[in-house]
Amino acid sequence: MNDINTDKQTFLYQLLIDRRYRIARHILLLVAVAAISMNQNIYTFGARAGLLGNQIYWAGFCTLLSYIIVGYLHLFLLVPQLLLKKKYAAYIACSLTSVVLIILLRYLQEYWIFTSSGIPPIRSSYFNIVSILDSLSDLMLNMICMTGISMTVLLKHWMIENQCVSQLERKQIQSEVNNLKEQVNPSLLFNTLNRTAVLSKSEPQKAADMVLRLSQLLRYQLYDGARNKVLLNSEITFLSNYLALEKFYSDTFDYQIISENELNGILIPPLLLVPIIQYALKRVVNQVGHPSLLLQTGHEGQQINISCQFDDSTEDNLKELDGVKTRLELLYPDNYTLSITQDKHSATCTITLKLNTHDK
Repeated sequence: MNDINTDKQTFLYQLLIDRRYRIARHILLLVAVAAISMNQNIYTFGARAGLLGNQIYWAGFCTLLSYIIVGYLHLFLLVPQLLLKKKYAAYIACSLTSVVLIILLRYLQEYWIFTSSGIPPIRSSYFNIVSILDSLSDLMLNMICMTGISMTVLLKHWMIENQCVSQLERKQIQSEVNNLKEQVNPSLLFNTLNRTAVLSKSEPQKAADMVLRLSQLLRYQLYDGARNKVLLNSEITFLSNYLALEKFYSDTFDYQIISENELNGILIPPLLLVPIIQYALKRVVNQVGHPSLLLQTGHEGQQINISCQFDDSTEDNLKELDGVKTRLELLYPDNYTLSITQDKHSATCTITLKLNTHDK
């Protein structure tokens, strides 16, 4: 998932979108515009700067002012009203017009300064091939500068939208976790309490065991389920209690949980595997005889493998796992696989996750 953690935001990210740095952003823009206008005046009047006196400062101020006006025209009008609304033709036309006006004003200013000072101009003509090529080059450079201003605004807009999307994704994931809690709680709680009431007189030890497992189940849901990450061992313990309660209520299947190697310190999102178990149980209870369910977990390097094998002779329905796939896509984009393989008598659902360094 594309998650933006505010504690890990880079300074550049904060500089672009944080309101605290708004003044700093404008100062940087003004410094950049001042550097560009200074460069333009050095290029135009550099050879005759000593002859022009104070007029060169007025020329620099006018050039700077024209760049500021056009730059802020892009920031506050052209980009939000045209570019962000996908009116690309109108944006390009207005940008070209503004840049052409800057160039024309600078040429008029250059012509007036040289004429009023009685100093021969640098250009012999404004309409010869050299001047036209210079104007085209000037046009492209100015367009690149103005486009750079626009791209900065677009980048800021994209970052803000990405932040909103990330927040919505987190809310969606939390909503899915809450839905899982609701799926686990009502039916299982009702069935367990009914079964406990029946067994409390005939088999009190079994009833006490059921109540203990139920309390552990609910404690995990209430506390660990509210976290972003939980230990994989805790998730497996939760699934063990969940399967034990299901077996207490309906003793028609066997189950086994195997960990191929040590899983200490490995973190995963809470209740990630519950839909897989529920999917398997739904298939198992419909089988004739005494079906079985096998949950295996293991990891190798930065990869964790989880497989749930269960007796099932019916055709698999992958749509039932769409919620799991969506959640995995949000949490592990391009770092997971989810597959189901099936033969005559059994099916296997496999999840492979590529862990981040902070998940271990």
